[in-house]
Amino acid sequence: MLKGKKGLYILLPLVVFIWGAIIFQVVDAFSDEDPVVSTITNVSFATIKTKEREKFSISDVDRDPFLGTIYRPKKTTPKKGKTKSKKQETIWPSIRYKGLVSAQNNSSAIFLVEINGTDQLMKIKDSFSEVQLVKGSSSAIKLKYKGSTKQFQILN
Repeated sequence: MLKGKKGLYILLPLVVFIWGAIIFQVVDAFSDEDPVVSTITNVSFATIKTKEREKFSISDVDRDPFLGTIYRPKKTTPKKGKTKSKKQETIWPSIRYKGLVSAQNNSSAIFLVEINGTDQLMKIKDSFSEVQLVKGSSSAIKLKYKGSTKQFQILN
């Protein structure tokens, strides 16, 4: 490459010029002087005209354009749905589950249930005023009244 002092005379001014340009760019970026806009131009907007779409309808297909056969739509028969009659909601009497009394074995458990303000001691499959005790545990009981069942949690 360049030998001796010739390289120093050429490369040193080039390095100084490059570093000077970089420093000038940094100083110019952080200066407080903003460029001043000398002329203000008015801008006007034109309204956009829209075209109304053409209305069309699709006619029935008589022939298949690729096979040349006559098109016959599949026959659909209306399905008769099962009419569901709404069951009347049964209005349950006022019921509160108060607790459980049992011996060591859980087979002879007696449940304390308040039905319409009267306390009843009931075993499983016992009934009182159309309310039958179906299932029970220490935390909840399941009662049946006029064909519908409902679960009641213990009162705290």
